[in-house]
Amino acid sequence: MPDSLRSQTVRGLLWSFLESAGLKGVQFVVGVVLARVLFPEQFGLIGMLAIFMAVAQTFIDSGFGLP
Repeated sequence: MPDSLRSQTVRGLLWSFLESAGLKGVQFVVGVVLARVLFPEQFGLIGMLAIFMAVAQTFIDSGFGLP
């Protein structure tokens, strides 16, 4: 028996939320580990690289991809 549209929507939203929360949690843990392992100068370089990558990803998401 097929699921109703409402139950499919709720299930999809739940999985989407879990994916987003899991990704943020992993990013947080990786950031904490890197902060503990690297020197402050090295961690700063990683931070600058992360900003550049976030800006580049924004451009890609908005349609500026390779042809």
